[in-house]
Amino acid sequence: MRVPPSGVWCPAVTLYNPDSDTLDLDSQARYFSYLGTQTGLAGLVILGTNAEPFLLTREERKRLLALAREVLGPEYPIMAGVGGHSSAQVREFIGDAVDVGVQWVLVLPPGYFGKVHGVGEVVDGFYDEVCEVAREKGVGVVVYNFPAVCGGVDLDSETIARLVRKHDNIVGVKLTCGSVAKITRLAAELPPERFAVFGGQSDFLIGGLAVGSAGCIAAFANVFPKTIVKVYKLYREGKTQSALELHRKAALAEQALKSGGIAATKYAASMFTAPRAGVEDAERKMVPRRPYLPPGEEAKRKILESLAEVAAIERRSTR
Repeated sequence: MRVPPSGVWCPAVTLYNPDSDTLDLDSQARYFSYLGTQTGLAGLVILGTNAEPFLLTREERKRLLALAREVLGPEYPIMAGVGGHSSAQVREFIGDAVDVGVQWVLVLPPGYFGKVHGVGEVVDGFYDEVCEVAREKGVGVVVYNFPAVCGGVDLDSETIARLVRKHDNIVGVKLTCGSVAKITRLAAELPPERFAVFGGQSDFLIGGLAVGSAGCIAAFANVFPKTIVKVYKLYREGKTQSALELHRKAALAEQALKSGGIAATKYAASMFTAPRAGVEDAERKMVPRRPYLPPGEEAKRKILESLAEVAAIERRSTR
């Protein structure tokens, strides 16, 4: 089973028609196309956390997957988020993803009852089922560790390595727990041609690369994709000091979005990325889906102020 390519991946956000609360597929197509063809990203995650999949119907999820494949062509690297609360849901989501030709599925552990006794056995049995379905469908599995959205379920490096040794179609992990120590241990045990370890934010990209990560899958790549790709490339080219200088600026900018979550990320993307993609009226189309709220005016002001320096760098960047 092929390992996802190294580099910077973007979990693309979702755009809506502001007056009807439906998917804006024309604008979404422009957004997917820009990210996938103009920025140097290694691939896109469709239906990652920042796409608000928990707010989408199954049909909407399927439509976004199909649109991404249609826009980007049959070979472009696409990873589909297929997290759900039950094995039955996840089986359906995997089937939907495979139907449109994704190469990998990104799978959260079941966490709705994250504090129940025996959750470790639940997680093991769940990934056994997931890997069996994925094997039948011919798609690779990327484990997704994000304790904040999984009832505190936090997969340690020993558990992840054990799952990988048990299932040869688990070919990667996304660590949104932020643990560089886990990257270090997993890279020490599992060769990169067998297993790719991705950081779940871009603000520890160089720390991860230094100990063996394959790159990052980062929401901030919605905002400044070329800049994060440049950090990755500079480091890989051995230009460590230049990479660090740029990385530090980007990390401070990214920090300004963290307290606002998806709403802040979508607002920033509407200001800096969507216009380059040819998306009109982007701010209205990139608010979170109801009942969640966009940032207030003061929060918007602070976001623009905090991101101004890196925005100028992004404007000057080439692929």
